[in-house]
Amino acid sequence: MESPGSRDARLDALLDAALDLDAASRAAFLAQLERDEPAVHADLVELIAFAERSAAWLDPAQIDRRAAWSALGASDADGEAGLRVGPWRLVRKVGSGGMGAVFEAAREDGGFAQRAALKLIRADVATPGFFAHFERERQILASLNHPGIAHLLDGGRLPDGRPYLVMEYVDGLRIDDWCDERRLDLDARLALFVQVAEALDHAHARRVVHRDLKPSNVAVTADGAVKLLDFGIAKVIGHDAPAERTQHTAARLFTPDYATPEQIRGAASDARSDVYQLGLLLYELVCGQRAQQPADVTAASLERAICLDDPPLPSAVAAASPPQIAAKIGDLAPAALARRLRGDLDLIVMKALRKEPQRRYASTRDLIDDLHRWQHHLPVRARPETLGYRAARFVRRHAWAVAGAAVVFALTAAYALAATLQAREIARQRDLAQTEARKAREVKTLVLRLFEGADPERGAGKELSARELVDFGWQAIEAEVRAQPEVQVELLTTVGETYRQLGSYDRAEPLFARARQIAEANAQVPAIARAAAIRGLGRMTITLGRFDESDALLREAEALYRDAGADADIAAALNDRGMLAQMRADYANAEPLLRDALARRIALYGERHRDVAETLYWLGDNLRVRGDYRGAEPLLTQAVALNRQLLPAGHTVIANGLSALADLKRSLGRHDEAEALYREALADLVQTRGEEHVYTATLMNNLARVLKARGRPDEAEALLLRSLAVRRKALGEKHPAVAMNLSDLGWVVESAGRIDDAERYYREALALYAPDHTWRSSAVFNLGSVLEKRGDLAGAERQYREALAAQREQYGAEHEYVGIDLRQLGIVLDKQGRNVDAQTALRESVRIFELRFNADDPRIADTLVALRASLRAPEHAREAQDLLRRAHAIRLKAYGADDARTRALAAELPRE
Repeated sequence: MESPGSRDARLDALLDAALDLDAASRAAFLAQLERDEPAVHADLVELIAFAERSAAWLDPAQIDRRAAWSALGASDADGEAGLRVGPWRLVRKVGSGGMGAVFEAAREDGGFAQRAALKLIRADVATPGFFAHFERERQILASLNHPGIAHLLDGGRLPDGRPYLVMEYVDGLRIDDWCDERRLDLDARLALFVQVAEALDHAHARRVVHRDLKPSNVAVTADGAVKLLDFGIAKVIGHDAPAERTQHTAARLFTPDYATPEQIRGAASDARSDVYQLGLLLYELVCGQRAQQPADVTAASLERAICLDDPPLPSAVAAASPPQIAAKIGDLAPAALARRLRGDLDLIVMKALRKEPQRRYASTRDLIDDLHRWQHHLPVRARPETLGYRAARFVRRHAWAVAGAAVVFALTAAYALAATLQAREIARQRDLAQTEARKAREVKTLVLRLFEGADPERGAGKELSARELVDFGWQAIEAEVRAQPEVQVELLTTVGETYRQLGSYDRAEPLFARARQIAEANAQVPAIARAAAIRGLGRMTITLGRFDESDALLREAEALYRDAGADADIAAALNDRGMLAQMRADYANAEPLLRDALARRIALYGERHRDVAETLYWLGDNLRVRGDYRGAEPLLTQAVALNRQLLPAGHTVIANGLSALADLKRSLGRHDEAEALYREALADLVQTRGEEHVYTATLMNNLARVLKARGRPDEAEALLLRSLAVRRKALGEKHPAVAMNLSDLGWVVESAGRIDDAERYYREALALYAPDHTWRSSAVFNLGSVLEKRGDLAGAERQYREALAAQREQYGAEHEYVGIDLRQLGIVLDKQGRNVDAQTALRESVRIFELRFNADDPRIADTLVALRASLRAPEHAREAQDLLRRAHAIRLKAYGADDARTRALAAELPRE
């Protein structure tokens, strides 16, 4: 059960967020809260009313906490200018924060002139227990004497009891604006950041933490000096009041985008909490974007963004950032900025941002020292100080001095290693060595045979394809390994995977099946080799669309890996199972499998590894398909950036990642970005795989969807026909990918007015799909569109309802696909004269689109237009006009005034 204190803290945070929103955003925020938590919504609406109502301020010692909110309106900060506060006169309001308003103040005391910043504490904050905290804060600020910290000058209470603090006035810009306006390069930004950290280190040495570090609390003066502002929620380390007395105050005063996991969880803060916020500031300074951006301040959203989700590497964000953002950092291009950040600086930032305090830097001094070490090419402490890592950094600093010594060292080390190996358990190792030697000889033979195939004379004077080379080498060696089951199993598995990657599924599957059969028939074959053969066959059957068979195989392989304690292989099997669940539209179960695989792979390899990138890709794609675009984009961006770092340019894996990122952009309606990504990926795949590969066909299909959306149906149809030919050749006539391709062809030709061709494609696709296949609902919906155009409204309604039921089950009740289904269903119901039913469907469609898309997305306008058309009764006239105006405003922004869609609505607007 939620405690009263935590409920109050939650309401306070929600209130602060709501008061910061404009009217439209606040309405959407409250509507979502009402659906999720009606009781909390009712209390919050009451508090907002209190907060926006003018009322006399009451003595906090005589009122309860809820009633205190009514005093918010009494402290009209904008109206306080000119007020005398002791010897100070308020000149103008210069800012506001969680605790109150900040004014520029002038001292007028017997001819003594002084300029200062006076913070007038909000009435609702000044509860009875606050005053003891306030007196302690004055002492804290007075104890800090550092040029980088704004000094405390005075403090006290107004006659009505409100407390105030008077601090040194700092005339400067917030640190991020200072850096961006001057386009400071990375080194200059780090120099400023170190000034911030030095000032904070001074406070920590006096056992004081800040707890509200953010760009707006760090000013840079005209001469380039940093000033740390607002220890407004500071505390003395080790001298907290009991949590139950202070939680409601502290919990509502932090800024969500810059909150720490400790603040969200209500745990105690210490110096490592400030280290975390320094990490957030450093992240923003070096890549131009925030590390954590909660969607809202509901408990679930805050906890996920701040306590669970690791931000992408700064270099990954930089690589994918718009050029105008990267250009603010020393006029660099995104790729150049990413190169500067990649490696140790990434690791320094991410160590400061560890979710667990004990894994961060223990102090600000440690963070400062690591930055200095990075600048001087010394080993940083953000990664394990292995011998290899220290050596690499040492060589970078002393390359010429090391060169000569390296040869001697290598020879000595090799001799010592050989001598050690000879001394260890020679008898036990002999059999293993002989087996490995046989494997090595066979692999060497296979490779040599491959190169023999590349010889023009042996290849009959023609250049052989990759498949022909593998065919040539494998046929020559296959007979030679039959007497060695272990070698045979491993080579069969390896060559099978090679054929699978080449798209030669007719060759790959029999090799995997034989490998499994041989492994199970020979006890001397290790369990790991048997598991690898089974896993390979499982992945092969995924490609062929035999998902039930795949599931059984992958579970069997995982069980063998677990029995053998093979951690890396367990992670790989979990990733495969997550991938399979994703392809079966079992999205809810795919996510935990992928998160488990990701955690295991990061624990095994760290954050810069191909396997980590693979799981990031699948997890990001999982969130994308479920409509969580905010969660998906950083994962997919990070996966692409990692693979660009770790793989050669043009690699297939990079192309796959680019395609997934393009899918996301397409879902967001950013078709120009999507097209660019698809074309880059397609060019890479054609280069590496050729035009006849199924991966290439998939990219052609996806690019065609974007071309259709951008009004180029002829180009889209040509690509789809090429894709269909490749898929039929590689996968056969009855594969689900062939059916999907046919459905997309129907969608394209339908937009060109070729209704008969469209219906033929749709019905052909439906005949190929299994009744429960994930992709079938799309073809069901598309056929409804054709029936609607033919005037068969009852038939169209049946199709739309069938698609709606399937997609609700597959994707959830609030997915964009469900919104699309509801919109078309509403339009068909309206055409049948069933206005009330139509309005219900269309209003739900609008709600889903508003939840999923930006407020100015054209898809919302389309649905508003349909809803307006259904509101024909006189009592709906005003609402219909409001919908028309809103739809027109969206289309005007999206398409411009000259677009036919905008003009059509403009013509119906009343003249004013």
